[in-house]
Amino acid sequence: MTDTVVAEGQVKFRDGKKWKSRCVVLRKPSPVADCLSLLVYKEKKKKKGKRENGSGHKERLNVTLEGICGVEPGPGYDGVSYSLSILCLTHTLVLGFNSREALLAWDTRIRYSLGEVHRLCVNVEPGTKLESGPASLHLCNDLLVLTRGVPPVIIGHWKLSALRRYGAVPNGFVFEGGTRCGHCE
Repeated sequence: MTDTVVAEGQVKFRDGKKWKSRCVVLRKPSPVADCLSLLVYKEKKKKKGKRENGSGHKERLNVTLEGICGVEPGPGYDGVSYSLSILCLTHTLVLGFNSREALLAWDTRIRYSLGEVHRLCVNVEPGTKLESGPASLHLCNDLLVLTRGVPPVIIGHWKLSALRRYGAVPNGFVFEGGTRCGHCE
């Protein structure tokens, strides 16, 4: 099977403490894969004897993003105009964009490639183990994830099948977990 390119182009990529403009390619290893491969290239002129891919770029980084549980476009921070966070259970990858149009194009392509990916702005009510206040609720396939902050940090995640109950209520959405059904911080 061949890789499917989900999105590619020039974006800002965090390298240490600085944002650097890089050519980034997101690929789906197979049509049924629930992960993405991130390839980061630094543009270079072709030189004889150097191993390069077909696009004429030398590969700088190749990472497989597993356990993807959401995608969150957001305001810029730390020197970039717009940011897109790809949420994984173990880490968050943040890409920077100069234009809103490019950000929304990448967001749409990634969501489409992952299948059922939804995001809602919610308010965590007092009386739970989580700190009350605004948060984002992500639903990706069979996983429910709560995030907070810029860049977003996962504060809780649950499998839908492990929740006691969930559903819509007037002006909101409610779910009930328990000590054995998920992870909260």
